[in-house]
Formats: sequence, structure tokens, C-alpha cells
Amino acid sequence: MTNESHFRTYRAGPATRRMYPVWLSGGLLFGMGLLAQLFLLVEHGDGSPWMLFNLAVVASVIFGYASAKRNATVTTPDHIEIRTLFGGTEQIAWKDIEEIETKGSTKTAQAVVIHIIGRHISLPHVNSRDIASFSEEVHLLRGLWERRRGPDWAPPPGGEGASAR
Repeated sequence: MTNESHFRTYRAGPATRRMYPVWLSGGLLFGMGLLAQLFLLVEHGDGSPWMLFNLAVVASVIFGYASAKRNATVTTPDHIEIRTLFGGTEQIAWKDIEEIETKGSTKTAQAVVIHIIGRHISLPHVNSRDIASFSEEVHLLRGLWERRRGPDWAPPPGGEGASAR
């Protein structure tokens, strides 16, 4: 077995994907309502107070779907890559990670990377909701980090990340 098998891309899991039909149905339903209200506004000059509500629902459905599709955590030989909808793509070299830990309860646990400069960065889709064997996956991720960070890696003196917590 090569090390390459340990490099993974974490995307929306089954729990999130089960929501796609709900988002599609809600988006279509409220989208049709929004179109009907826009028609009334254009044709009769009579706007509905529900128009903003429908617009907000349609926008949140689009945002939720786009976010689930775009957000990802990608592990490579050189770095861990964190992709978010509005945050862009951030690459953190393995040697620049101070710790990989979990936060939250057992049902809602989330993996977090602690950057050497003290930033705590949640890893998209590396959580107990998207991954059935979450604790095992975090263990594998920590093992990958320990192998890839380099032989001369040492935690920062005094733990820079620990002081920023």
C-alpha cells in the first residue's frame, strides 16, 4: 500500500446529499412564487410583502447548494487544501500545522487544523455528520500529518497556536 492511498478529498457526505432534493423542491416552489409576485409587480404595480421572503428563501437555497458543492478539504503530498464558497482556497503546508484536533460533541464533531500562527481552521466536510467513521478518519488524517510534516518538525516554542486559543 502506497502513501498515495491516504490522500483524500472530503466533500459533502450522504447526510448533506440527502438534502439536495429538499433544496431543489424548495428552490423551485419559492422560485415560482417569486416569479408570480414579480409578474404581479410588473403587470399591476402591486408588490407583495412576501416577495422579499421568497427572494431570501431562493437565495439561501442557492447558497446552500453551491456551498455544499464547492466546500471541500483536500489532502496532497505537500499541503492540506481548504476550499470554501466565499473564502476561496487556502493551502497550509503540513509543516505549518501545529495540531489537528476535534471540537464539538460526538454527534456534531468537527475536525480543526491549528495553524502555527494560531488560527483555528475548521475542515469542511471532515465532521461526524459527513463521515461515518469520523474518529478513525481524524486518526488517519493525524497520521498523514505526522508523516508529511518532515523529520525535523518540532512544535513551536511555547506553542504559538495554544496561546491564541
